[in-house]
Amino acid sequence: MSGLDPAWTITAWERGVREDTLDRAVTLLASATGLSRDQAESADVGSRDAVLVDVLSRFTGGGVQACVRCTGCGERLDVPLDLTAFPRTPWREPGALVEAEVSGSGVRFRLPSTGDLRLLRGRDAVAGRRLLLARCVQAEAGSGEDLDEETAAAVEAAMEEAAPGGAVTVFTGCPDCGAETAAALDIPALLWAEVQTQAVALLHQVHVLATAYGWTEPEVLALTPARRAAYLELVSR
Repeated sequence: MSGLDPAWTITAWERGVREDTLDRAVTLLASATGLSRDQAESADVGSRDAVLVDVLSRFTGGGVQACVRCTGCGERLDVPLDLTAFPRTPWREPGALVEAEVSGSGVRFRLPSTGDLRLLRGRDAVAGRRLLLARCVQAEAGSGEDLDEETAAAVEAAMEEAAPGGAVTVFTGCPDCGAETAAALDIPALLWAEVQTQAVALLHQVHVLATAYGWTEPEVLALTPARRAAYLELVSR
């Protein structure tokens, strides 16, 4: 799959246009890898985002603009991001186990997945943390709810070390008020914005060229970008 393939772009947009943010993340990963939706939902967030950031890089050439709201004055801040610097988590098969050492003993766990994030909706930070540990820590170590704070902290640190791309925070200063704003980097949302923009542009090109020449959508999309642009210029004269 190429992130620049127009047919892929339109198909991914069509599948995700009526979905919520987490469903879109699953759709984009399944479309990019050929995984089933269940497999994509079970993939850990670090592995997911490592795949999606590569697709995003093919769209943008390695750079992208993220937008955040200043926590001081509320102004919109445009933050340029270098995707080549994004930490790449090695791909792990869904459900793969990792081990953390706590006081000389090993605690086995899996990394959080999109499916786990779905279950955290509506929960406060404390309840969400407890639920996430309960789902990710293996039963032989006791349920996540029963873990002592030392073990829970060690597991969380090991999760961050094993999947540094699973939770990336961007810091930016506001030129107006000087406040520093921290925002979680949402790779699926950034990729979706690019997919949506390019899909709508491609559909417009199909409409114009199909109307002018009677070509089908596959015939228009099979043209190289340069040839599509040349025909569009001829039509506009």
